[in-house]
Amino acid sequence: MTYRDLRKIFHSNPQAYDSEYEARFNSPQTRKIGFDVSGSPAFFVMTPEIYQAELAAARLDKELYQLCLSLPGKAIESYQESNLIDEIVITNEIEGVQSTRREIGDALERLEKNDKHGRFHGLVQKYRMLSRREAIPILTCEDVRSIYDDLVLDEVIRGNPNNAPDGTLFREGPVSVYDASGISIHQGVEPESKIVRSLQTALDLLNNTDIEPLARISLFHFLFGYIHPFYDGNGRTNRFISSYVLSTKFEPLVGFKLSRTIKQHIQQYYKGYTVCEHPLNKGDLTPFVMAFSDIIVSAMESMRDSLSELRALLQQGEELVERVFAPDETIREVGFILVTAALFAFEGITMKELTSALDASRQTVYKRLAPFKERGVLIVRNVGRRTYYRMDLDALERIANE
Repeated sequence: MTYRDLRKIFHSNPQAYDSEYEARFNSPQTRKIGFDVSGSPAFFVMTPEIYQAELAAARLDKELYQLCLSLPGKAIESYQESNLIDEIVITNEIEGVQSTRREIGDALERLEKNDKHGRFHGLVQKYRMLSRREAIPILTCEDVRSIYDDLVLDEVIRGNPNNAPDGTLFREGPVSVYDASGISIHQGVEPESKIVRSLQTALDLLNNTDIEPLARISLFHFLFGYIHPFYDGNGRTNRFISSYVLSTKFEPLVGFKLSRTIKQHIQQYYKGYTVCEHPLNKGDLTPFVMAFSDIIVSAMESMRDSLSELRALLQQGEELVERVFAPDETIREVGFILVTAALFAFEGITMKELTSALDASRQTVYKRLAPFKERGVLIVRNVGRRTYYRMDLDALERIANE
């Protein structure tokens, strides 16, 4: 049976409205949140749909684990970095902050050199910690403020210095969220003392392992957006926290598909907020938990499908290399690396990475690249001070089929 939001029940069957609310609020499957949403005590019901999403996520996590094991380590490393770049670009884009893949790639390069200058340093640093499974405390309001400072504070100040937090931890004044036509659709919690109490309640829920992972990640995501603790940067901070917790509960790659999947389901995402914030919904957050759990499952399915397709293409590319460069095992090894770079990497593979992978000098690597250049299947691209190499897969296929 489809779970209907209480507002719809009020309009379609007002006589059943009160009894349905009482049944939900007092159900054994219900968990009370601990503060009010739009004037009513917040709660959610652990519905069969949410249980199914949890089971689907557990199954997909195993599939992703097996896929990662079946691929070369360098392929997964390159794929992770490419998706990290996309995730940052899209989380910025959702908030109207312009950034390019090249800008984020440059920021990653600076981070590797411990260069803290340039835009998006904090944002890239935090997502890099996620990719490396480094522990990030998310237990207290002070932890949230620390994440915010590292993640977006510089960009917020760059956009408008008046949007920097002016309270002890969060904002001191009111804040509103506006729709595309400029109409206020939500007012954040205030004053700051209430923000602190409410956010700590949300953090306690996020860290409560008695609640299933998707349910508590979804709950926290809604509550953070509802509380809106900052004047600006709430969305990026919220998505990062959700991505980080996802990466700790499932394969780390999962955290790098969240913003893209939210963007693909943006109407469903915003509708979840609108429904649950309406006074007639009486604090029932179940519709958002269901919607966001589905978004997470969609992100995992997208990651699985992407990796499955790339694994098939990698196998096909390696077979083509064997057909074109059959006699020479050393050359085939270089070819496999170039195919991997073409499929999984952001730009390709650098000379430094090639010398490391082949355990050879630059001079030797140049000699081993020569046959690919001669056959017209080597793509060489200069980006800034770096040169990237990758296989031209279309050219390789044409030659193999001649």
